Amino acid sequence: MIPRTIHVIWVGDESKRPDNCIDTWRQQNPGWQVRVWGNEELGSYGWINSKHMRDMAKRELNGVADLMRWEILYHEGGFVVDADSICQRPLEPWLFEGEACACWENELVRPGLIAAGYVASKPENPFFGQMILDLQNQPRVDDRMAWQSVGPLFLTECHRMHQYTDLTIWPSHFFIPRHFTGAEYSGGGLVFADQAWGSTLNNYNELYKRKVA
Repeated sequence: MIPRTIHVIWVGDESKRPDNCIDTWRQQNPGWQVRVWGNEELGSYGWINSKHMRDMAKRELNGVADLMRWEILYHEGGFVVDADSICQRPLEPWLFEGEACACWENELVRPGLIAAGYVASKPENPFFGQMILDLQNQPRVDDRMAWQSVGPLFLTECHRMHQYTDLTIWPSHFFIPRHFTGAEYSGGGLVFADQAWGSTLNNYNELYKRKVA
């Protein structure tokens, strides 16, 4: 079973952590535990790919969060969501009936790309264990953009390479109704969250002050 724990990762300047966004997950999902991972956990958890994390920290902190994400999913299980995501409605139990799930980033402007910002799994899932090993076997991961080397492209490539068939991939509008390119979902389907694109749009300096709920 996928544990009813929502994990949020925020490393770097904790004075700018978007607690306003994180609180929306607590408010909408009182039956879930919300666990925030920060600088203290980054330094103390005993990460398998800690060297990659140190190297990536010099380039992109969102890449550090991605590296942490895969190990959290493997060791803890649960649902890892981006810190700049805003929950719009309670999560439905049927979303998490399988052993792992994610969503597409956007079917129209980035077809085939699995988003890294909303991924859930049962603990000790062999697929995420293999992803961690694949990263460990890489001499370096900071030679490309983080979304390519450790984020959504890496997740997508691993999904194809290892032919992992137990990953349920939900429509993008469930969690990413507005893409950073401007593409926006206008249908009547369920929308569980919205995405502020903090790293992509470089808006973390003001996001934590914004009224989001």
